[in-house]
Amino acid sequence: MATGGENIRNEDICSDIVGGCVTLRSCIPCIKDNTSTYATQFCTICSEFLCDDCKRGHSRFKPGKHSFIIAEDVIKVPVVVDMMDIDKCEEHKKKIKFFCKDHSLLCCSTCAFIHRACINVDELAKIAEEKRELLNDLKRDLIQAAGKKSDIIKDCIHMKLSLNEKLSELPKDIETLREQINTLFTKATTYINSQAKDVIDVESKRLSERQTSSVKVLQDINDIIPICSAVVDNGTPQQVFIFARTIERKLNDIKIHDDQLQNSHFTLQLSLTFTEEISTLLKIGSDFVQLKSLRIEKKSDADDKRKPCSHHGM
Repeated sequence: MATGGENIRNEDICSDIVGGCVTLRSCIPCIKDNTSTYATQFCTICSEFLCDDCKRGHSRFKPGKHSFIIAEDVIKVPVVVDMMDIDKCEEHKKKIKFFCKDHSLLCCSTCAFIHRACINVDELAKIAEEKRELLNDLKRDLIQAAGKKSDIIKDCIHMKLSLNEKLSELPKDIETLREQINTLFTKATTYINSQAKDVIDVESKRLSERQTSSVKVLQDINDIIPICSAVVDNGTPQQVFIFARTIERKLNDIKIHDDQLQNSHFTLQLSLTFTEEISTLLKIGSDFVQLKSLRIEKKSDADDKRKPCSHHGM
């Protein structure tokens, strides 16, 4: 994520990266909203880069006087990609500067000392640039994964709505018999709705868990995409390499999550079946109607399979 010069720590500005700091002119308010927008203006009073839309709000809602110049004319405000500590070693909390190919591990200086016996330990500055194109591909995969998660969330919401709509329609299947068997019909409707509600409650809980899980993964993806965009466009070679490795692991976790969801993916279908002994309905009593529920497995490369879930009679 891009950050204005006033918020940049010295270690970020004065790094030992070959080529020095990378200037990134992005609209700071837009970045805070997880939006990547190029800045066209720079407020010399607030030291803040702004796009045209945010400039109007900046003058209107931020107290005090403001003075603006064209963003391209600003050369003294360094802006770098904020890696949100992703470029730090998880164990030692130090900047990552090496990569151990023998163990496929990103290393800080302390890690590199521990891996001094390894044959293939390289400085990121020497090997990171080759990962920039890969990071572009990984970013595309992240966006595709986000779309897939959005589809799963929409599917869960749609199925829950459909189930509850079906729940409200179930009594209509019995309505034609109401005049002749009004007393039994009332008892059966109450019972069937109770049974259907129990089934739907269980299924809704499962779908909610599925939805919540996908929402969390999608949020994680949405949180990291703006950082990925900033690194792709303006990151240093080291940052590109580090972020590419991070995204590879993230996508692997997403794939595992997708596989787990796919293996347990099905839809619940509700309907009513009536007994053939309508003529002897009064003798049968309240067992004259049954609730039938089906779970339909959804496979990406195969036809739907229908699995009986349960049959509930009164």
